[in-house]
Amino acid sequence: MPRRSPRRLLALAVCCAAGARPCAAQVEAGLDAAASYVRYEGFLGSGAASLSPSLAWRSPRTTLAARGTFLVFESGNASLQGLLTAGTFSPALGPLRVEAQAEAGASSYVGFAHFAHALGSLRLHALGGRWGAWAGPLLGSVAHEGSGAGAAGVAAGAWMRWPAGALEVIWSRVTVGDTAYSDVQARARWHAGALEVEGTLGARTAIPGGGASAYGDVSLVLGFAGPVALIATAGRYPGDPVSGSIPGRYVTAGLRLSPRHPAAARPTLAVPAPARTATPAASGAATVEERDGLAVLVVTAGGARRVELMGDFTGWQAVDLAPGADGRWRYAPGLPAGMYRFNVRVDGGPWAVPDGVATAADEFGGRVGVLVVP
Repeated sequence: MPRRSPRRLLALAVCCAAGARPCAAQVEAGLDAAASYVRYEGFLGSGAASLSPSLAWRSPRTTLAARGTFLVFESGNASLQGLLTAGTFSPALGPLRVEAQAEAGASSYVGFAHFAHALGSLRLHALGGRWGAWAGPLLGSVAHEGSGAGAAGVAAGAWMRWPAGALEVIWSRVTVGDTAYSDVQARARWHAGALEVEGTLGARTAIPGGGASAYGDVSLVLGFAGPVALIATAGRYPGDPVSGSIPGRYVTAGLRLSPRHPAAARPTLAVPAPARTATPAASGAATVEERDGLAVLVVTAGGARRVELMGDFTGWQAVDLAPGADGRWRYAPGLPAGMYRFNVRVDGGPWAVPDGVATAADEFGGRVGVLVVP
């Protein structure tokens, strides 16, 4: 890998300050390759191999994403699934934001069934520093083997964050044609160093009657070699009248490849980033060093007892920087080539952009630092 000049890295970041809008959007890509054991209800279990590419484009207020999964069973049968999603936030309305979302998906179980759906939703968010709540309706249509049905529903959720993780609770009620059901589920994420654990626990109730069924999953992501991470997932999921998925159980293990960072392609809790300060107050001064072909972000904050960082490369989770000599604090993992957004906090003060770094508006009315690593 060619060596990079730290001055060149910092110069690129400063250049972005003169025209931050071009730097305010970024592209993330990933590829999962895994082996699975799957058992659909009413069918025998089977081994399978899968490839799941993903691609996302993010700007301060808008996200566009695409993900697909190609699954081949040991019998030779296959399934193909694809999903496109888009979401955008309104400008700040005090502590409130309005979010518009849309998704379109299709799935094909070769020789069995074909499904397609399109949904749109509006959500009103109330945001605090480490908590938030939202609610809103959804509307769309579902197609199965050429026959269509309307889909409508309402959903609400609440979430909270802490330095090592996040928790979200969601309730939804959806009607597809003459089928109605409600879901209550909790999702939690915890991380420590290169390890991240995420889990879901939920219950579905058919309306009217029909009883309730429980479901859940747990997934592990362990980064170990630059853009490569180990992944493992196991769980049980219910049938979905919208996407056409068949209820079943599964165990999966494989590798995740992301050109930027193993975290870039992994699914995350669907909670907005916490509110950040809109003031230009600095939190130390940032520079960039190079180590083993990676850019290491260094924040100089003399006399500080604690310096924290959060950004898109940490899943907007606060992490402590490692202290060094002369008041220099480092983000030890380093950053491969890409564009990154982040903020820094010194001794529990406000989240802010450090001196010497480009800035861009975020989707919550604040400012974030922008760093480009070539």
